[in-house]
Amino acid sequence: MRSLIFPAALCILLLALPAIGQVSEDEGRVFWRGIVDDRVHLVISGTSIELRTVSGRETTDVSYSFTMPLPRADATVRVVKIEGRGTASVIQQPSAENGYQAIVEVYDRASGARDYQLEIIWR
Repeated sequence: MRSLIFPAALCILLLALPAIGQVSEDEGRVFWRGIVDDRVHLVISGTSIELRTVSGRETTDVSYSFTMPLPRADATVRVVKIEGRGTASVIQQPSAENGYQAIVEVYDRASGARDYQLEIIWR
């Protein structure tokens, strides 16, 4: 019986590999990086990001790349922090009331500026 479990598990894994890392057609992303000092809001609309410094120095060395525009429709946005010592969170979801803008807050509590990399995902 044990000898059948390993081949069966291996077959399941091999069948699942093509799906790993794929992006759904109805899922968009923006990859963002910048050097943040204290607190900044990323206001996302379409294929643009406006930076609003809440406190600390202006964010520098900013770059970003969209896989598709944030839609002019209700969507659920989430953020994954890839690099950075503080926090990154969605503080506003897009809706008709806010012109379909999403806002992500990056908060670096420690002293000095740090490099951040984020992946912001919506569907």
